[in-house]
Amino acid sequence: MENVFASASQYKTKKLLTFTSWLLILSGIVCSFTVWVFAKPVVTQTNTIPSGFSVQGVSINQTSNYVDFNNLVSNGVSFVYMRTTSGSSVMDGGYKSSFSRAKSAHLKVGTIHVYDASVTAATQAQYYIDNVGNNIGELPIAISVTADQISTATSKQRLASLVQILASHYNHDMIIYTTPNVQKKLSSTISKTKYWLIEDNTKNTDSKNLFIQYDEDQTIGSGLKAIKMPTTVFNGTQKQFEVYE
Repeated sequence: MENVFASASQYKTKKLLTFTSWLLILSGIVCSFTVWVFAKPVVTQTNTIPSGFSVQGVSINQTSNYVDFNNLVSNGVSFVYMRTTSGSSVMDGGYKSSFSRAKSAHLKVGTIHVYDASVTAATQAQYYIDNVGNNIGELPIAISVTADQISTATSKQRLASLVQILASHYNHDMIIYTTPNVQKKLSSTISKTKYWLIEDNTKNTDSKNLFIQYDEDQTIGSGLKAIKMPTTVFNGTQKQFEVYE
């Protein structure tokens, strides 16, 4: 009889220890999660489209890491521009995957090629064509240009040639992605191509500016899903934007 009581007592003790162990484990998980939540900065949503505009988008490149495109859509983002190539030797490794996921999220997509004045227009154009193929999206192809790449008349003319070659090959609209200072320097060389202007506001609504990047580090979304990205508005109406399809 004593053995029976001893066995029962041991069973109850073992059961109690098992319960206590699981309770401690669960408590540890809950505490860890609570610490993680409160330790992580919670950024409030600030992605309201600026007054006077109805369409907003973002731009990404390889350093943007993984982007939740469905989360962007749920926070009022309608389009995304992706960097694809630079000069004639650099391809953004994450472009193809990002392109596919952005399309699945029903975002309109545009591509960005970074201009390199040391490489001929034909060589740069062919590099873009070979690596991007027909996955150019609906939006105008953007050529990113910095001031140091247009310091000579030759470099400006080479840029103009690159724009023309790609426009002709794809039968697609082109835009120059740059600052107001560079835009002024290109005014006499490239007059018909529109611009995607890099600003810190939305004041320059001249018709030649198809897009305006008004914030380099804008918060999209809120809470744990908040992400900071370069944010742009389309300088036109929703109806005008829907032409791109």
